[in-house]
Amino acid sequence: MLNHMEFDLQCTDIVRKFDDFTAVDHVSFAIKKGSFFSILGPSGCGKTTLLRMLAGFDNPTSGEIIIKGKSMNGVAPNKRPVNMVFQHLALFPNMNVSENIAYGLHRQGINKVEIKHRVEQVLARVNLAGSGNKQITQLSGGQKQRIAIARCLVLNPDVLLLDEPLGALDLKLREHMKVELKQLQQEFETTFVYITHDQSEALVMSDQVAVMNHGQFQQVGDPQQLYYQPDNAFVAGFVGDSNKWSASVIDILPDSLKVKTTTGLILSVSKVDNKSLIIGSEVDIFIRPEAVHISQQVTANLQDNHLNIKINNILFDGANSQLLVEEQNSGEEIKVKLPQTAEFMHLQKGDKLQISFPFQQVKTFPKELEVS
Repeated sequence: MLNHMEFDLQCTDIVRKFDDFTAVDHVSFAIKKGSFFSILGPSGCGKTTLLRMLAGFDNPTSGEIIIKGKSMNGVAPNKRPVNMVFQHLALFPNMNVSENIAYGLHRQGINKVEIKHRVEQVLARVNLAGSGNKQITQLSGGQKQRIAIARCLVLNPDVLLLDEPLGALDLKLREHMKVELKQLQQEFETTFVYITHDQSEALVMSDQVAVMNHGQFQQVGDPQQLYYQPDNAFVAGFVGDSNKWSASVIDILPDSLKVKTTTGLILSVSKVDNKSLIIGSEVDIFIRPEAVHISQQVTANLQDNHLNIKINNILFDGANSQLLVEEQNSGEEIKVKLPQTAEFMHLQKGDKLQISFPFQQVKTFPKELEVS
């Protein structure tokens, strides 16, 4: 049985239907005090609908939302101990920085001396001390982000909801703000619930991540669990970068399976927990580009898959560079991480190499039916 005092937020069997469409489908979870919890999923998966219900802007068709041990069913948004940071921040352009941050405190009837103290305190904690008199138009994108968060945190909410707040920022600033947001969350020790379709944001910042698709949580775990131990094919394909192939089982060995892809590539892969696989079963298999070893000479590890390949393309992106290679017998295209070492600096399109990867690194799942 859950101890309500351990958790800032709990959801039990939340359902939200719109006529015949189910946007959120029997979702249950609990978020520990002071943690960073992200809901990650593609557009249309139901994550924003779920966030709106947490904020009180929408009501569940059924189920219960509990914050700090109290049911929020029927509680209006302004009566809930939560605040929300929107993607477009919604700062008031006719107010300066201090006035923006103080707005909610004025609405609560806090006295002016206390407001001044709390505004100065929160500005210092988001590294913007002395910026109170600046106009919103004078701020950079990252500074606006911090002010939007400060405006919420100054109210001391039990839970802060963030709806894709980094979506409008450029790439460089987004990378910087991922680190800064995590530091702010730890500094304030406030529970953050973060909505995103960007897996990098979720993995870098979160203590726990829920991967959502078609209104349901596919898996909830820490970033390492989702990355290394996905529960199903959707999570394996959505979290991180992977080569994905459809294949059929051609042999079942004591510690591995032998499969044949639709293009004829034969591989040794990890066994799945599902005991129902037999010869001929269709599976989806996944291997991450960074799990593939490039070699200019034959290696002798019998547990590895060894493939002769030709380089079709070099996608240079510094530390994130990849090779697009073609397996010589099947023609199967494979993405391979390109190590930034002297050994591989002079590779060119058309070069022939060998790649290898252990069967344990190939994740295998029974073929999933496509959901329309």
